[in-house]
Amino acid sequence: MTGPEAIPSAGASAGSVSVVIVVEETPPDAAALTSWGEALAALFNDTEFVLIANGVPSGVALALEALTGNLPDITVHFLAERIDHDTAYLVGLDTAVGDWVLLTELRTDRLRALRDVIARLAEGYQVAIAVGDESREHSPIYSVLARLYFRLYRLSTGRAVLVPPAALRLYARAVALYIAGSSEGEMLIKAGSIAGGFPAVVLRYPGLAADPPRWRGLRGSIAKGVHELLSASALPLRMASLVALATGVLSLLYSLYVVGVYMLKPDVLQGWTTLSLQISGMMFLFSLLFALMAEYVLGIYRGISPRRRYVIVRELRSRRQRQPDRLNVVDGSGVFRLGMPVENTP
Repeated sequence: MTGPEAIPSAGASAGSVSVVIVVEETPPDAAALTSWGEALAALFNDTEFVLIANGVPSGVALALEALTGNLPDITVHFLAERIDHDTAYLVGLDTAVGDWVLLTELRTDRLRALRDVIARLAEGYQVAIAVGDESREHSPIYSVLARLYFRLYRLSTGRAVLVPPAALRLYARAVALYIAGSSEGEMLIKAGSIAGGFPAVVLRYPGLAADPPRWRGLRGSIAKGVHELLSASALPLRMASLVALATGVLSLLYSLYVVGVYMLKPDVLQGWTTLSLQISGMMFLFSLLFALMAEYVLGIYRGISPRRRYVIVRELRSRRQRQPDRLNVVDGSGVFRLGMPVENTP
């Protein structure tokens, strides 16, 4: 790895790249890994494939172990139990060591867009995304519901989610660390922009298919949508606080109405005034207390950094390397260099 200033271009190789792949039921194809490795080796100095084994069965685990024995530059992280697919991507972003981190499925039709995406990095972009056509496997009902949810998410957070989803996502190392540590990381990897300090470009490629949908069932999809909305924005809690304040104001106005009726109407039913004042007074106090508690919870929510629960129980690394002469060494002055070129090694 040569540092974050190393920008790869279409005509010269520079920097290093980590390709993050989430493995669940089917291991990646060895031929696809080889073709992608050769394509990336022509564009980067160093390449690694980070495979996140997301609660895989025994047969897939054995296949992954065989891949690390036969192919170079592969690292496999085995998770203790299956987590959400997008959260597994965040594990890969956190453990990748390359200057650039690539999220994609190993489809040969995406290699043609890879060089164009990488070429845009020379213009100073920290995020480069390739978007194609929406997957034909999406049902019309799924597409409509997804667009409505993403519109609600944009209204709540101000962040736009790409529709259709991205086929290639290339992040600088700093961007990958920011996404992995963000409370809305699962949605950031679906967005067209990350943060103001990370310039992003979105490239459209007609004919480039998006990833197929991962159906979690109705209950699972609703739970995931609510979780992502609540973790990304404090707007629901803020709305609850405002509703409580509005209820308190209405209770106070109702108390004034009760007093007015008692003063102006001569035949008020006995006990109605005191009972109404008691109820409105309690509602006013409860609303005020709820609003204060909501504000304190909001302050705690903003002060606590997000922490995701996942356990990596096993790690495998390839014994082979495409460039075995590029190792972690110390130069003549004793300064540590990661991936130093051969001519500078002591």
